[in-house]
Amino acid sequence: MQSYDIIITPDAEIDLNEIKDYIAYELFSPDTALTYTNEIKALITKLEYLAPSIAPVPDEPFHSMGIRKIIANKFFVYFWINENANTVFILNVIYQRRDQLKALKHLNKSEKQ
Repeated sequence: MQSYDIIITPDAEIDLNEIKDYIAYELFSPDTALTYTNEIKALITKLEYLAPSIAPVPDEPFHSMGIRKIIANKFFVYFWINENANTVFILNVIYQRRDQLKALKHLNKSEKQ
């Protein structure tokens, strides 16, 4: 079974920090914040082996770009696979109830490595 390197992009890193800070400071639940972010990161790690088995999202233009997503707790983790480099790029981590297409609007092919 092929394994992939995982790279968390700056956008995804910002998303994870915002999730942690929101839960810890706005919802006053630092333990939950730590649990959520650790569970998301653990699932991201599993993409080392599982990434190719996840289908691209159906919405355009993201489908054509090869953007995929997994569910981690109440969040979608969006990623892209660079097969030539055996690398998975984690692009964003977005709360499920947000408008996903609007939240991903900033993505374009030049932002993917």
